[in-house]
Amino acid sequence: METREIGERGDLERALDLVFGANRPTSASGEGFRREVREAFRRRALETHPDRANALGRSESSLAEEFRQIFEAYEFLSREEAPPPPRPVAHRPRDPASRPPRDHLSRAPLPHRPLLFAEFLYYSGRASWRNLVEAVSWQRRQRPSIGRIAVEWGHLSDDEVREILDRRRRDRVEEPFGEYARRQGFLSGGQLLALLGRQRRLQRRIGQFFVEIGLVREQEIPSLDADLSRHNARWRRTA
Repeated sequence: METREIGERGDLERALDLVFGANRPTSASGEGFRREVREAFRRRALETHPDRANALGRSESSLAEEFRQIFEAYEFLSREEAPPPPRPVAHRPRDPASRPPRDHLSRAPLPHRPLLFAEFLYYSGRASWRNLVEAVSWQRRQRPSIGRIAVEWGHLSDDEVREILDRRRRDRVEEPFGEYARRQGFLSGGQLLALLGRQRRLQRRIGQFFVEIGLVREQEIPSLDADLSRHNARWRRTA
């Protein structure tokens, strides 16, 4: 992957490719666009964080470089008011708002892109769409908050956490705590990345949810991880 910096207007298309890939934003402008940028960045950050090097079968250094470029692209897009007009495509894109029925079991081939563990189980026919949604919700509920970790590390005080929460409530924004704190100047970009990495290391792996509900046996997790790593390595090479 090329390593030139992002920062000029001509880099908008490249920044969109890094953060969104083929799934371009659908909101025309303003907060809707910025919200899609944040959501896409969170997905890409989870896919490329150096902590996942072993699971993806890649080196930490290559993931760290890709993660850095995605973060720079995210910061660049966060300053934009709207995406460029969509590029013409030869087919009608799938409606991004459409979702399968909650008990739907996928029978389609694995998508030609890297997947997260829960997505891999869904597209492999091992879990339903309901299972996938519940797994993501389960993982989010038990992960430690960014504010708590920031206080433990000395990046924020208890009073500052309360102030950030009060400001965010007054501003009526849906922005995640860490992103809002960074934008308000309470955290640097580097501090936020470190906090997100720590949060990810502390949260329980999503595969445990599928073990607890009886869809996967504990002994199967290493084999499923290996299958997922091979799939992701294949489509990262061809991206």
